[in-house]
Amino acid sequence: MERNELFYLTRLRLAAWYALVMGCILGVSGLGVYQVVAYAYHETIDQGLESVTKALHKSIEPVWGKPKQLKQLAKQLSLDVCLTQADCLLSQTAGIKYPLTSVADPVNYYLRLLDQSERPLTIAGVQIEQLPIASPEIRRQTLIDTSGIRYRQISLTLRTQYQLTGYIQVGRSLKDLDQHLAALRLALFLGWPVSMIVIAICSWYLAGLAMQPVYRSYQQMEEFTADAAHEFRTPLAAMHSTIDAVFRLYGQSGSELLSEPVSRTLQVIKRQNARLSKLVGDLLLLARLDQHQLAGEHHLCCLNDVISDLVEELAFLAIEAQVKLVQQVQTPKKVCILGNEEQLYRLISNLIINGIQATPNGGQVTVTLESGDRYAFIIVQDTGIGIALEDQGRIFGRFYRINKDRSRANGGSGLGLALACAIARAHRGGIQVQSQLNKGSTFTVKLPLQN
Repeated sequence: MERNELFYLTRLRLAAWYALVMGCILGVSGLGVYQVVAYAYHETIDQGLESVTKALHKSIEPVWGKPKQLKQLAKQLSLDVCLTQADCLLSQTAGIKYPLTSVADPVNYYLRLLDQSERPLTIAGVQIEQLPIASPEIRRQTLIDTSGIRYRQISLTLRTQYQLTGYIQVGRSLKDLDQHLAALRLALFLGWPVSMIVIAICSWYLAGLAMQPVYRSYQQMEEFTADAAHEFRTPLAAMHSTIDAVFRLYGQSGSELLSEPVSRTLQVIKRQNARLSKLVGDLLLLARLDQHQLAGEHHLCCLNDVISDLVEELAFLAIEAQVKLVQQVQTPKKVCILGNEEQLYRLISNLIINGIQATPNGGQVTVTLESGDRYAFIIVQDTGIGIALEDQGRIFGRFYRINKDRSRANGGSGLGLALACAIARAHRGGIQVQSQLNKGSTFTVKLPLQN
């Protein structure tokens, strides 16, 4: 299958689509997993903070506004009650560790009690200059300290006889959560390309497996075409020889033994036989090119001589069609490639003949030979009717004809450009076309040079 360019490219595109779709599905799934895990982590943290905050709120609110009882409760919880913000700062700069926060390391919880004017009265945990005091009106919020560590905070109000007298704020560090999420992101980030490599390999294998029945059918069709073309050559040759023999015996001498209607019928049969023989030969050559049976018949060929001979041979056809055939060689050196000279003759002659047939009276067909560093370029340009844009991608298909009436009148079968394209590919080259309606067409053949 890899030897056939059509199936190789189709398999490559199919595998690429498989990998792209699976990669998108995998990426979206990974993003969804990350979002679910992050949401579950945040919900768990919020629920824990809510429980701690409500428990402390239930203990503190009854003694709120009663200094003696509040100090006794603070002593039980190992909290520092300060009446001014300076006292709170002084107690924390002394480096005192509180049991409430030390047991929670390295999660690093903190607790704050604020009065009605949002002034801190009790502080435990993160130093106040590191973590800003956010508005206690917001129940849940995320804060960031000066070192970039995130904290999650829950705020509740403290009331005495239905009057707002203060706030309680409980929070915890999100450093452990961020570390877990960072590890998950790293795993997803590194796992995605590895998974894509595995998916690409599996896609290539599955694409080949899926195309095997189609490729076998294609091979059977190729073998049938080659066998049929080969079998048709013998009866067609025998028919041609028989008709020639009849003409030699009766027709050419003007004998009355061969009547005029019979003579015309034999002429029609002879012409159709020649056309069918050419079609069979083209089909057989295409089958052999598809099966790479002619790769070993390549030798050094000079493109200068091939083009000169063809221009000379086809000059009479151009004169008959009242078209000017011009040869231009842009390089003074001999341009040589490794190939089959007979096939190259067929390739270039098909392009020139098509150009002559597509060009109206008084037009011009120019054959140009150029040489680059690695490739030779054969350019056949005409001033003919041109090719529509929607037809340019299909003209190299087999039996495809743009103007069927004109093709039938000229005896074309629709295999000329298909054969030219197959010959170019067999020589590790290609053909490109540029055309505009009523302005002409330019066919460029690119072939690798033989250094």
